[in-house]
Amino acid sequence: MTLILGANLLRGLKESGIQVTTIIGIIAVRYIFLPLLGIVVVKGAIRTGCVKSHDKFFQFVLLLQFALPPAMSIGTVTELFGAGQKECSVIMLWTNVLAPVTLTLWCTVFLWHVS
Repeated sequence: MTLILGANLLRGLKESGIQVTTIIGIIAVRYIFLPLLGIVVVKGAIRTGCVKSHDKFFQFVLLLQFALPPAMSIGTVTELFGAGQKECSVIMLWTNVLAPVTLTLWCTVFLWHVS
């Protein structure tokens, strides 16, 4: 899957046709709004009794799922259907480049939130 995504980037990032504002929008939703939504969802699950409030590790794992980068299988699906391969590859590139920084920040926030 990584080879497929990399092969789609061979011609360069500019040839994908995706605008910078689109990439910034996707990254903002994926790494800012979705983790914030995760906090709301997990807090709601705790208040309704779906998640036990004493299981801090389980809460952290639930929160962590909202901050992870998108799955690489999405790239495989676009390759199979033959639509959006280059665009998906560029989006995956930038989300994975920013993932170490954002994941570290959100892990810190989530640990503070859970403790």
